Amino acid sequence: MQIKRIQSYDINFCRKLKENEKKPYNDAIEQGKKFLGIENVAMIIHGSCYPSINKDANIGSPYSKGAFKLIEFEKLHGFNANQLGPIGKITAQNYSPYESKVFSRNNLFIDLYDLTQKEYANILSLETYNNVTYKNSIKNANYNITNFKEAFENYDIALNEAYFKFKTLLKENNPEAIRLNNEFTEFKTANGDRLFFDGVFKILSNIHRTDDFSKWDSELDKNLIKRLNHNDRAAQKRLELIVNRSGNKIEKNSFIQFIAEKQVREKTELRNKLDFKYINDLLVGFSKSELWANPNAFLKGYKLGCPYGGFGNGPQVWDIPVLDPQKLFNEDGSLGIAGQLLKDKIDYALKYFDNIRVDHVLGLVDPYIYKENSVIKIDKVVQRDKLEADNISNLPKIDPQGNFKKVLKNIIIPAMKAHGIDPKDAVWEDLCTATPTFSNIFYNELKLPGITQLEWRRGEYTSFDNWALVGSHDSVPALKMDKKNSAWNTDYLAGFLNADPIHIKEKEEFKRKIDQNPIEHTKAKFVELFRTAKNIQISFADFFGIDKVYNYGGQYNKSNWKLRLNNNFEDTYHKNLESQNPTALNMPEIIAMAVRAKIDMLVAKSNDKNPQEADILRNNLEQQTKSMLNELDKYTEILKEND
Repeated sequence: MQIKRIQSYDINFCRKLKENEKKPYNDAIEQGKKFLGIENVAMIIHGSCYPSINKDANIGSPYSKGAFKLIEFEKLHGFNANQLGPIGKITAQNYSPYESKVFSRNNLFIDLYDLTQKEYANILSLETYNNVTYKNSIKNANYNITNFKEAFENYDIALNEAYFKFKTLLKENNPEAIRLNNEFTEFKTANGDRLFFDGVFKILSNIHRTDDFSKWDSELDKNLIKRLNHNDRAAQKRLELIVNRSGNKIEKNSFIQFIAEKQVREKTELRNKLDFKYINDLLVGFSKSELWANPNAFLKGYKLGCPYGGFGNGPQVWDIPVLDPQKLFNEDGSLGIAGQLLKDKIDYALKYFDNIRVDHVLGLVDPYIYKENSVIKIDKVVQRDKLEADNISNLPKIDPQGNFKKVLKNIIIPAMKAHGIDPKDAVWEDLCTATPTFSNIFYNELKLPGITQLEWRRGEYTSFDNWALVGSHDSVPALKMDKKNSAWNTDYLAGFLNADPIHIKEKEEFKRKIDQNPIEHTKAKFVELFRTAKNIQISFADFFGIDKVYNYGGQYNKSNWKLRLNNNFEDTYHKNLESQNPTALNMPEIIAMAVRAKIDMLVAKSNDKNPQEADILRNNLEQQTKSMLNELDKYTEILKEND
């Protein structure tokens, strides 16, 4: 069947919910979620993907006015959380949030408009603000695109002005600037050497024109931290020279980080009042700046990767540094320098966040590591027979005490609990080539939940305690997924969602419909999602019916990381639902179908034991859910109406 794509969005006639409809609409959705046992519905949307309101800085921010408009919209439709990507600082050369800094916040997420206000001593002029932003008016598309190049240039202009105006106002004894400076001083004291050396690394990267310090032509600069730790006089003189010649660059870097952190804290307080959660993404690795600043914490000559999933399904060589296993713990069981660095990373990732996604958890239990000098590529494919690589559990000479086996129990989980997070509520990204060591620790000993990705797996085979999703930030939109694998089998979906024996005709009709219509087939998969787990994630592209890819997982593509919502996201969402071939998710429709599917399954299981009791159960459940389903059905149709 040829799917008609939505080519234009006339936003003048879409049917939004009226004010008096919003509460009963939301109540019906929440009742449906409660019946299904669903505790969390999180949208997968990375920081840069957020919409803007009125003026756009070429990139989205989870701390902007657009973010709060989106949160209001999401809460209406039953979401109570967003799954962000890593929120660390990225570079103009690499936009991937998964290669960002661990201990520096992304300065591109700063809401520039806030800096024009009195609370920030008006350190950014409205004239400059207007010059580095534009009126967002993209038409005929239900998405927007991040322009990273423009964003970097414009933020450099704006933040440079903000810093120097701040310094000028301080000299003039401006009371707001003095108050801001008091906060800045506290921030510098709290962050100490880490903040200072981040600025030093930035200066050296500019001098050597790369942040890959292995390519710097100065051995002294490459090993500056190590030599400073040994009180090397040449290193001390070099640092003094850098500081003296840098002028205010190191302090400016610190000031920008201060502003970024201040906004995160303030916007978190506002978000908490809305009872809406942000889930941060804990990077499995560290950036080059952290490797440079902590040379003794990492294993020499090895990097982290993955045995499969690269070009030609070859090994993935991520160029991510590996913590030295022999420095994770001291002999007395206390944290070694590598273990302390890992704990600091978790603490930083959880600061001002409500939960955490642990990226590539295998890398924290039984990492697949390779010798850097053994990587040989032919046509982008890493030659497996040449690569010296294995999981660390098979390399006893590297980890003789088996320290990586202790990381979850002795570092990760205690850190989560210290931040008030139950480890069983965290998002553990266990989509990996599991080893016996990993399975024994993660599943058998600690009994932690994983992730169920329905793109490849059937919901009937998963634990209800898992976080479940159809596709992740690395997936193509669900409508474009390969539906030939068994997870998408229409006989299975029809049976799973129509299990009551008396609904045999409905099951046959349902199968015909999803066989013939790819949109209905995709919808059935999301109904399965709501039947599968108590914690659900939905990618922003799937919810809004966007047929573009945010990131091609494991592949370089010039469009990666750029997809985002447009500023008319609410209008285009409703216009999509009103079309003849809606690709956006109609939440009351999905939940109503899931509720009926659960009733069917409960009755079917009862019928296997006692058909008479099954009839009584069916009657009771239908009466129990009648009012709720009537409301859900009503709003399903309302969302399809033209105004």
